Amino acid sequence: MTITTLSGKTTQSVSGMNKKQDAITRVRQCVGWAYSEMKWLTKSEARRANRQRDRLLHSLRGRTNYCFEKNKIHTSGLSPGCSVCGQGFWSCMFINGLCSAHCFYCPQDRKMKKERLPNTGGVTFNHPEEYADYLERLGFKGVGFSGGEPLLVFEKLLDYIRVLRQRFGDRLYLWIYTNGDLVDKKKLIRLKKAGLNEIRFNISARNYDLGRVALAIPIIDRVTIEIPAIPEDYQFVATRLAKMRKLGVRYLNLHQLCATQNNYKDYIRRNYTFLHFPSTSIFESEITALRLMKFALDHRINLPINYCSSAYKGRLQAKGQRERLASVVKSDYEELTQTGHIRRLSLQASSENIRKIVMMLKQNKCPEPLFSLNDAGTEIFLHISCLKGLDLEGFNAALNYFEPQVGTIGYSSETAEKVILDSRKGVFIKKQLMTQYKDLSALGMKSFQELFFENAVEEEVMKSFLKNYKLKTKEDSDLMMREAGYLRACEQFERLEAGFPEFY
Repeated sequence: MTITTLSGKTTQSVSGMNKKQDAITRVRQCVGWAYSEMKWLTKSEARRANRQRDRLLHSLRGRTNYCFEKNKIHTSGLSPGCSVCGQGFWSCMFINGLCSAHCFYCPQDRKMKKERLPNTGGVTFNHPEEYADYLERLGFKGVGFSGGEPLLVFEKLLDYIRVLRQRFGDRLYLWIYTNGDLVDKKKLIRLKKAGLNEIRFNISARNYDLGRVALAIPIIDRVTIEIPAIPEDYQFVATRLAKMRKLGVRYLNLHQLCATQNNYKDYIRRNYTFLHFPSTSIFESEITALRLMKFALDHRINLPINYCSSAYKGRLQAKGQRERLASVVKSDYEELTQTGHIRRLSLQASSENIRKIVMMLKQNKCPEPLFSLNDAGTEIFLHISCLKGLDLEGFNAALNYFEPQVGTIGYSSETAEKVILDSRKGVFIKKQLMTQYKDLSALGMKSFQELFFENAVEEEVMKSFLKNYKLKTKEDSDLMMREAGYLRACEQFERLEAGFPEFY
């Protein structure tokens, strides 16, 4: 049995009318038989939960800021590392796997006995030079070293920081995550000398002890506390916010608890409420984070607090990962959507009609890299900007959405782009087809452009589409409804959602 997050990795279309039910069905499939053991919101409870959160958000109005497509709420400034993350340029390096703590909420398997190689995004690295090549090739601007507990491999951690600082200078922002168990003054000084910009303490792993935090503040430029928003600990954390600020803590980052196969049983024992979307996250954790922000503002505690929700992670962090990889494999005639997916548009027709399209594109002075023909000359792939002025009657259009993925095992040069790093390590990046919408009519493509490029009102576009669809045969009605479903389903790949998702 596995419990996974719903980060949009699905090949099934989502109907505008049935999004909630589809999400519930996917979660049931993900968690399997454990679903019946877990506490979920009923319809009436969901209504109360939404009202409770709305009241909290209303109380924060005018006192908080939203950024990154309104997916992150914070009381004031963000750490430079959090800004890099939201902009899509963050790499999380899991430099090791073992840990000195055994937190009930840890998403990882804490039964591991053997140390693992440093890894990120499915790629492992044997030495820091390989990782530096990877970062440079994909254009990252920040690295957070996580684990496990990174200080368990302290010398390795220092090697990686030194190599990255030497290669990138100040172009790369570097921070580490630690539970503080192994922190001492000597290590902090060496980390600072190696080039570390920021250290983030998970003090919930040490019963919220601030001793190691105080030790780091005079040495490391930025000291942050980064903890999950644990419902039972609200009162205790709230009473320590002022002390955090007085000590010189620069930022407080609060995370929403999220379920995996390694921690969900502990969540059940604590009677937490699981949410169907986004991911299998915890309702009470989100409320706790917002309450802590409210407490700090009500008591005029000038401590910058940032809430890192599972919605933000599923949207912005996933988008950033896709964008980094897409920079390597996207063709000129393909486009990157708001969600970081690669869209490929093509038109199919007879070779004669395709030649006519090519002539029109050249007459319109469309740059040649923005369109390409298949070998048979019966299909043309083209950038959406090339559609201007084209008459698509008689053509069938297709929309393909890809997610760029990276790996070293099970990939080949036939299915993926091989990126050779300076260290000669090979990393494969491929375009994984997520879904394909075929046989779109000229009216369908016109409606697609209105929906996603002219920002027309969906209800009006769909009403016009259904009204003007030509119904000549008995089968045309089925084709019309299928095409309407395609148009609605494109939204999950075209538009990045904003704000707090509804509870249901």
